[in-house]
Amino acid sequence: MRSMRCNVGILILTLVSCIRARTVTTESFFNKKRAKTSEVIPAPVIVPPSQYFDGVDGEWSTFFVRIGTPAQVVRVIASTNSPDTIVVRPQGCLAAVLPNGVPSNCVTSRGGTFNSNLSATWSGQGWFGLNGGQYGFEANLGYKFNLDYGLDTLGLGQQPEGSPTLQNQTVAGFNLPKPLYVGLLGLGTQPIIYDNFGNVSVDSYFVSLRNQSLIPSLSWSYTAGARYEFSAGQYAQLIFGGHDTSRYQPNSVKFALDADVTRDIVVGIQSIFYNGEATVPLLNEPVYSFIESTDPNIWLPLSSCLLFEKTFGLVYDNTTKKYLLNETQYTTLSAANPSITFRLAATIAGGATVDIKLPFAAFGLKAKYPFIANDTYYFPLQRADNATQYTLGRTFLQYAYLTVDYERGNFSVSQATFVQGAESQVHPILSPTYKTGPSNSIASPVNKATGEKKISVGPIVGGVIGGITLLAIVGGLLFWCLRRKKKQQEKRESRLPDYNTTTPVGVPLEELKKSDGSKILGVESDAGSFFKKSAPSIYTVQSPHEPNAELPVHQHERFGELAADGPEIYRHGELPADGHEIHQLSAESNTVEIGNTNSGVRYELESPMPIELAGDDTFRSATPRMAERHLSPIGHSNSVGSVSSTSDLLGRRAPSPVLRGGTTSSNLTRGGSSRTVNSRGGPSSPTVSPIVSPFASPRIRDFSSLHGAP
Repeated sequence: MRSMRCNVGILILTLVSCIRARTVTTESFFNKKRAKTSEVIPAPVIVPPSQYFDGVDGEWSTFFVRIGTPAQVVRVIASTNSPDTIVVRPQGCLAAVLPNGVPSNCVTSRGGTFNSNLSATWSGQGWFGLNGGQYGFEANLGYKFNLDYGLDTLGLGQQPEGSPTLQNQTVAGFNLPKPLYVGLLGLGTQPIIYDNFGNVSVDSYFVSLRNQSLIPSLSWSYTAGARYEFSAGQYAQLIFGGHDTSRYQPNSVKFALDADVTRDIVVGIQSIFYNGEATVPLLNEPVYSFIESTDPNIWLPLSSCLLFEKTFGLVYDNTTKKYLLNETQYTTLSAANPSITFRLAATIAGGATVDIKLPFAAFGLKAKYPFIANDTYYFPLQRADNATQYTLGRTFLQYAYLTVDYERGNFSVSQATFVQGAESQVHPILSPTYKTGPSNSIASPVNKATGEKKISVGPIVGGVIGGITLLAIVGGLLFWCLRRKKKQQEKRESRLPDYNTTTPVGVPLEELKKSDGSKILGVESDAGSFFKKSAPSIYTVQSPHEPNAELPVHQHERFGELAADGPEIYRHGELPADGHEIHQLSAESNTVEIGNTNSGVRYELESPMPIELAGDDTFRSATPRMAERHLSPIGHSNSVGSVSSTSDLLGRRAPSPVLRGGTTSSNLTRGGSSRTVNSRGGPSSPTVSPIVSPFASPRIRDFSSLHGAP
């Protein structure tokens, strides 16, 4: 029974595992079905800064991009209005491009160069102008030069892990040091159209990210950073599809994007103030201005520039067309540290406003060769020829945090904050196409600076504990079952007869001497030793008639419990004490039961068989003596089952014993005489047919001494 309980326990565990596996499969099925009606919203993409400050028109925080196959890494400045990714070609550091001298650190100072000839995935499209001359990207500010356009693999960050990499993206290479010295990462939405292959249109990198569902919306947030903040400077921040509330002061002013895609981020400048010993206005009348990061300057009307000149003591250089600062001016202004405040609104009159305040350090930029012949400081203010040139450039974005949502057609401008050691608080900007609710979930934020995914510790700990607990339960159950099985095996072996005797098991009966009859199967048959009670056990005995026959160790356990005073049962080859030999008659005969209902004793004989009456009217039979069975009174049960009538006593047989492990009936044969063992029911009452040597002389066994003649 213990072995059965162990097997049942293992079976239950197996069933539980199967049910669990089925449950997981079912959950996966329903998860797939739910995936059709709900989707995981992608997380914002945080572009890691290079931690370099590059440029000759100031020191600007840059970003890493990877181009080509194998990837070539270069540093670029974010361009809020460029649809292209623009990089410096190796020829940009040749003497032909820099006739006044090539800087010793030219390649490094330009952020690195990209050689399209070394890229296996480069698909050249030809040389084209940056814009149409009069219209297009930075055409209003006078940017005119040609670039080598092509399609190639483009990725963000220095390492490919944890950052999006897209194929067939527009990349343009340039050589000249002006008006750009360092390359650009375009954040614009305009597609690039190549007319040399039938007007092929290619989406910008930013739009491709959204089209491939790599960002939660067609939006980005950007601030240029500041070299002079903190000891190492504050790096720029660029997030696709989100914003970082730790980097700005929120406000309620919302701006609408303009219909002109080349100048769409337009604000109304209602006023500009100088904040020093006194407050001085620097703008005569409000104007609309475009915000962008490609150009470093602030372009204002001439009247406003004259106010700046007067207030700051600036001098316009007609040769360079810049406001240059000598060392004395720079030192004086830095010590005074005045600030400039831009008051912005959606319109130039009335409405909610937001103030963006910049210190003098944001305007005291360092200029280097080849931007200027000799290194000096300059004030990034430009005289605008017309309203199309009014621009708040990269200088302004050092202290402004700009978030643009192209899907909703709006943007916001906020005061940038500089809190050293502040923890990022990045929040996604969800596309209006997503339905809010519990059916949608936002993917875990991915920090592209490290490539690490922020996974909650709870699910990890829960999974580990659950796995360990399951393994412990399974291991403990298996150990308990194996240990119990081992103990049961040791117990059975301790009860088995000793086969290490001089008489081998399975020796043919005819080869045994009469005195060895009591040692057949290696079991002593001294008086009272045969009917020793013990747990049932089955083992295999080799027989000359049928090998591998299975027999119980103790015969009485196959026949059922006998009364203490019951008659003897002789084994194969065992001889009665009176020396009478036992003969086996026809093995194919059927059992005939002779019952004595008065005494409650039943005998099983082999039939057909000759029966003769002795002179004293006692039965004599040529069959061996059979075990008598004491039957319980009607309505009660004993070891051979329950009976309910006298007919049951005379004509029915008791149920067969249970064999563990199934319901199949089998025949256990020993020496040619069959025993049927049914695997269902309780204790059995098998037919006993001892086998005796064919050489023994027949004797008649007297039954009269048992209960008297019938």
